[in-house]
Amino acid sequence: SSALWRFHTRSIPIIATFLSSLPMSLRGFADGVVALHQGAQTIGGIFGIEIPVTEKHIRQYSKQILLYKCFGLGLLFMWACVLDSTLGCLLTLGTMTQGVALALLVRKVLSERSVAGVSRKMLALNIVATTFRSQSTLVFHGYLPYFGVGEVLFPLFDLCVAAIAVYLIVLTYRYRHTYNGESDSMWVFWIAPLALCVGYLTHANANGNRYTDWMWMSAVWVEAFSMLPQIWMSRAGCNFTGVTSHFVALVFVARLMSMIYWFESYTQLALHQYEWGVGLVSWFYPGYSVLAAHALQMMSMGDFMYFYLTSAASRGSVLVLNAKLEL
Repeated sequence: SSALWRFHTRSIPIIATFLSSLPMSLRGFADGVVALHQGAQTIGGIFGIEIPVTEKHIRQYSKQILLYKCFGLGLLFMWACVLDSTLGCLLTLGTMTQGVALALLVRKVLSERSVAGVSRKMLALNIVATTFRSQSTLVFHGYLPYFGVGEVLFPLFDLCVAAIAVYLIVLTYRYRHTYNGESDSMWVFWIAPLALCVGYLTHANANGNRYTDWMWMSAVWVEAFSMLPQIWMSRAGCNFTGVTSHFVALVFVARLMSMIYWFESYTQLALHQYEWGVGLVSWFYPGYSVLAAHALQMMSMGDFMYFYLTSAASRGSVLVLNAKLEL
């Protein structure tokens, strides 16, 4: 078909570019980044822009830069695979961004042999949310992005996020002597029951199956509270390193992408019923429930993002609530 032909013509060049651009070694990749950085310094000098990153820093963080590069190439691949809608890929991009955020945490923990600043309860809530959501997305397509490969990529990335979160929880026990248990003290056992109650009262009917519709909406509300333990740690005085701060910021971006998608698509969750003498009646409260959950998470992370952006603008570190944020 023409759609399949467009998929091949768009994706094959991107895949070839992706494979050819991957470095044979991290050292060769670092050399390429150093050359690119030197060119950026030259251009920046012409316009009076200072680029303070040194060659030593680039080589030191070459693995993290490689992770960002693979993420960027993944974005290009997804763009090539979009057949009918660019809005539909936002939901999958959000899940991919969250996976990159967790991968950065894994890199930080393994390199420093420390889980300081990482909330075990936050990771557990992410696993609970994925468990609820997967009961819907692995069986039905009612809540999946409405573009071709999204029906495959979204559940795949969602499971990858859960797998990385499980691995991070294992690492918190391996390096338990560095775990800030006294700071990770938020009581979270009320979140899942509350999410199940709200999900039952406000679920949609996109799958045509009451149980999986209920589980999907419950996952949305678990995810709305999932970052609260991480933010709580900053209130308890736990210092955030640069990678941990970037992790929270990336999760914020991921949730923002999801919110934009559902802001444009929440009407698809409407419930419709034909009433005698009235006609077709629609209720939009499932969509409003999804938007409310996203707005709640945006507000819970808003103060952190304010200090994060302030710190990034000042190229230094500032106090975040009771903790110190380092970029």
